[in-house]
Amino acid sequence: KANFLRKATVSLDSIFRFVLLSTTAVFESRQLHLFSILMRQFGWDLLRFVAFGIGALVALGLAAQIHPKVESTLFAKPGSNGYTHRRIPEFIEQSRNESIDMVILGSSTCYRGIDPYHFAEVDLRSFNLCSSSQSLFNSKHLLQWSLREGANPSAILVDVYPTMWTSSGIESCRDLTVNHDHALQAPFLRMAAETEDPFSFILALYSGIARTFRPLSFPEQADLYKTGGFTYSVRAPVDTLDCTSEVVTMSTRQARAFQRIRRTCEEEGIQLLLVNPPQLCEEVFERPEVMEGLPWIEGNEWPLAKVDTLYYDDHHLRGVGAELYSEWLAERVVALMD
Repeated sequence: KANFLRKATVSLDSIFRFVLLSTTAVFESRQLHLFSILMRQFGWDLLRFVAFGIGALVALGLAAQIHPKVESTLFAKPGSNGYTHRRIPEFIEQSRNESIDMVILGSSTCYRGIDPYHFAEVDLRSFNLCSSSQSLFNSKHLLQWSLREGANPSAILVDVYPTMWTSSGIESCRDLTVNHDHALQAPFLRMAAETEDPFSFILALYSGIARTFRPLSFPEQADLYKTGGFTYSVRAPVDTLDCTSEVVTMSTRQARAFQRIRRTCEEEGIQLLLVNPPQLCEEVFERPEVMEGLPWIEGNEWPLAKVDTLYYDDHHLRGVGAELYSEWLAERVVALMD
């Protein structure tokens, strides 16, 4: 009897284990099957969503071609204020047909403040590739673009207006992709992508495609565009001014961008020079570590730097002031050239 009971217990135990393990296996099998079905469904939903998004963007792009007002409402209104639409194509033309000794990069203190004509007077053929709100982040991409276009400068002059040291670079990116006909070129698309602002990238893609079929054109404005990228500002002198000192430090993004500019110049054998533009109201700052050891021109040492009638606001020179400043700056740059 004892032997029979032992065998019966072992048999029951085997049956129990078989049933339990089989049920678990079936359950796991069903679970895996259900998971694969859900993943397949998710994949199709994601694909449909992406297709719908692309279709919607294409539809909006086509709608924007109906009228400029529709375009400005859906995307952005192109503008001619900084003359980007003339500066970019002129640089392409000049870099392919003439030699350029120096490329100038920077923000509006630069394109409204530095006239390459005075550099040519001292036998230094230069091009002003500055633009509205251009930060070091944007200058990094423009430097890469200029070299790709065939420019082979011996020097780069960067206008390091301190206010731009904390910029995100988004405003300048939009100017440099919306306001000319070459936004589909890789450096401009890369700039838009690196802003980490999705709308900036969409704008760059739309503008590049749209300008392929409908190039930009603008009426002339009061300010004068001069050969070489310079904008002569036809403005009245600044009226009243209340200066407040602002302490400026460079952001991590801008510091990394400048390191890339410096490294590119070293790799290409290009001399890098820096200029802090003249201002009626100066910022308070310490020279960033990433700029140490480089030639620095202090624009506020220009003898006319504090003559308010030469400015139309606290940091932008009028055309007449820019001509006088450029003549002084050209002599300083030539003295620092290797």
